[in-house]
Amino acid sequence: MYKFMLDETNDEYDIYVNLISSSAGHYLSRRPHVIALVKELLSDNKLEGKKVVLERDLGRDIGKTDVVVTSDADSIYYAQPLKSEVYSRFAKNRYAQPSSLLTVIVVRDSYGNYEVADTWIGANHPAFPGDANATTDSKVYWETHALVQDAQVIQSKSITKTCPY
Repeated sequence: MYKFMLDETNDEYDIYVNLISSSAGHYLSRRPHVIALVKELLSDNKLEGKKVVLERDLGRDIGKTDVVVTSDADSIYYAQPLKSEVYSRFAKNRYAQPSSLLTVIVVRDSYGNYEVADTWIGANHPAFPGDANATTDSKVYWETHALVQDAQVIQSKSITKTCPY
């Protein structure tokens, strides 16, 4: 595993991200400016517990969120992102929206350090239904929200108009 250190100043733990194989690493590789924002958010928080979800309004436009609120007027489809078994919900002809919110999910490793498991620009949201991290709120949330059409590379053979969950 390749560990990119985000914070080594704390005496109790280090904070790192796996830039090669984690969801956070994949996101950051497409938006490298977010690394500085993650560092900014993490420097202001003392981490405790096995899993910590941080969401903060940074008070300025930091980029665009790929998740939008949908209505009956939207054309919705479902598809599996590349290398995923889980279907995501997409809205055609919708575009990423400016956001001042940053979400970071960190998980404590077996050495007592924290790994940034996922991060994105925008509000915190539950995983898609069917995902290992799905919650009881997942289905309800994703009935009214969707990813913008070009948010992820999808498996074209998986596209369907029928909700798979």
